[in-house]
Amino acid sequence: MALRLHAGSGHNRKMEFPEDLEERECWELLASASLGRIALSVDALPAILPVQYYLAGRSLAICLGQHRIPERSVEGKVVAFAADAIDDVSRSGWTVQAQGVTQLSSIDGGAPRHCGQPDAGQIVHMNPVNMIGHRFNLCPFIADF
Repeated sequence: MALRLHAGSGHNRKMEFPEDLEERECWELLASASLGRIALSVDALPAILPVQYYLAGRSLAICLGQHRIPERSVEGKVVAFAADAIDDVSRSGWTVQAQGVTQLSSIDGGAPRHCGQPDAGQIVHMNPVNMIGHRFNLCPFIADF
């Protein structure tokens, strides 16, 4: 099914609806990337931070980098996480979003708590309780810019 939208110039452009992904494919796509974003509350204010991550089974191990997040903002807190990728040639991509509760990690499979350097930041684990993903095509209105 496609939705027809009109650009400002009056030309018809076709924009397809995103394709929903199964949870298995969401995990596969997350395994193919290493950069994402975490949304959390820091001192009662919302924050969205770029982070590196890796998969530890069915858990996301998220390195908070040098953001210096207070432990009270990440231990046992509900957070949102997102990762995505875009192919500039095909003008298509994918996105995966997850929500879950975080847990600070002291040791993860032999990796130190601090992402390899003592001052590089904490690693937190999130076991997603909700996960959704989509494949999509980029907006046709932006293609001409």
